[in-house]
Amino acid sequence: MAQSLNPYDLVRRQLGPLGFRLRLSDTLLFASRSFWIAAVGMLLVALVGRFVPIQYLLWWALAPLALWVLVIAGYALLRPLPARRVAQRVDILLGLRERLATALEIHDQGANDTISTRQQHDAGEVASHLNVRQIPLRYERNPLLFALMPLAMAIALLVLPNPQDQVLAERAAVQEAINQATTDLEDLERQIAETTELSQEEREELLQQIQALQEELQRNSGDRQEALADLSAAEARLRQGLDPQSDSRRAAMEQMARNLEQLSGRQPSQRPDLNQAADQLEQLASQLEQMSEEQRQQLAEQLAQQAAQMSGSDPATAQNLQNAANALQQGDPSTAAQQLQQAAQNVRDAQSQIANQQAVQQSLSDVQSARQQIAQAGQQGQQGQQGQGEGQQGQGEGQQGEGQQGQGQQGQGEGQQGQGQGQQGQGQGQQPGQQPGQGQQQGAGGGTNAQNLGEGQSGSGTNIDPNRPANQQGDGSGSDGLVYQPYQPNGQGGNPDFVQGQQGQGGSSQVQPGQNTLPGANNPALVPYEQIFPQYSEAASDALDRGYIPPHLKDFVRRYFSELDPGAN
Repeated sequence: MAQSLNPYDLVRRQLGPLGFRLRLSDTLLFASRSFWIAAVGMLLVALVGRFVPIQYLLWWALAPLALWVLVIAGYALLRPLPARRVAQRVDILLGLRERLATALEIHDQGANDTISTRQQHDAGEVASHLNVRQIPLRYERNPLLFALMPLAMAIALLVLPNPQDQVLAERAAVQEAINQATTDLEDLERQIAETTELSQEEREELLQQIQALQEELQRNSGDRQEALADLSAAEARLRQGLDPQSDSRRAAMEQMARNLEQLSGRQPSQRPDLNQAADQLEQLASQLEQMSEEQRQQLAEQLAQQAAQMSGSDPATAQNLQNAANALQQGDPSTAAQQLQQAAQNVRDAQSQIANQQAVQQSLSDVQSARQQIAQAGQQGQQGQQGQGEGQQGQGEGQQGEGQQGQGQQGQGEGQQGQGQGQQGQGQGQQPGQQPGQGQQQGAGGGTNAQNLGEGQSGSGTNIDPNRPANQQGDGSGSDGLVYQPYQPNGQGGNPDFVQGQQGQGGSSQVQPGQNTLPGANNPALVPYEQIFPQYSEAASDALDRGYIPPHLKDFVRRYFSELDPGAN
């Protein structure tokens, strides 16, 4: 086959494999000289990863090595190596005295003389005996040995435990908590958008705050402090929209609704509807003309009592109710109807405001819960048994503190009882002709039955702790297992009493209703503990479900009632 080709074609055919061999040799030489750069870069990334948390540290550490491989591949494939350069290098490496390079040059010049022809045949003869293995593969050992040290150190740093792994785990847990908080805020946003009790302005304002918080959390890449700062700022903004009188106003409105239900002959509900309360007030206003004078006077007394209970929480509605009561007492049903209509409108306005406050409280509760979850994210593993022991110790201290609080409440109740008895005695000494309980006392309206309460407690010979189960009370004469119940948690109260004040100079007695918004207690005030515990426990569970209690206090409330459960002892 060699005889079928002319000398020049034979030389060109042999230069192809020889050029590939030279390119491979040059690549190995370049790789051996530059590998230490990749090793040092890998070591530097591994060292930085020991002091700075780097996500996917292994891949970042392998990045210098991968970049070095790309450079070597580009050097091997893209570096030009023409045929004449290959011929010159082969002549030098194999000692061919420039035979191959001269043959290429003579062919390019087109020389046809005898000497040129002989030189071409000589170059072809030499090229036919060449082998690619005659070209040595070159590399330098010293740079490779130098690169082994940083390479081994980098591998060791990547294999050994890294303290930044814990930081990355915490950051991942924080990011997961942030994602969960964002999801919860999206659910809250949908709930607020679907709420029909809020006004358009209130809904948009609340939605803007929630959406702004979502955007801030979505930009967070797992920074706990930044997330807590954003949540704290959002919590502060939400707190600015809270009305400190909202809860008391809501409780007063619901109690008024229960009283209206009881007045209409229905069973008071646990969660009364304020719209129905407004409708009942309007219905009362329309029925005034058909009522007898006696019925109007009874209604006037009830409205006055309700106004006294609401004077501290909703003065406007209380004033309307008091004006209606005064108008009925003066025989002016038309004015009373107008005042009841205005009170109904106040109730409807209050319902919108209460709904807004409930939405703000729910938003605040969700933000507080998210802040607590993010603050605790990734820290459970760090605390370990030590944190568990501290939690148990704190729980024990909390239970002890609850017990002390119960004793303090007991002492306070006994002190109030003694004070009431002292005032009763004072009243009897000043006016012998008056009935017991008509002494000098202010603020007795809308509350307890003072006379029966005093008799019930004076007749018992035991010291009863209202915060202890019945089976833990002391022995007594027929009063074991009884506790003091100031009001029913379902809102059904007894008949409130008014205690007249001291006789004035003009001979008339001044009656001053109190500001206590709690309903009166049905006699007897001392009831079996096992009988009333389920009612209070159900009321507490209802408050927990409504979300009025901060999330971090709900466990304490549940544990408190669990300790008081008579069936658990």
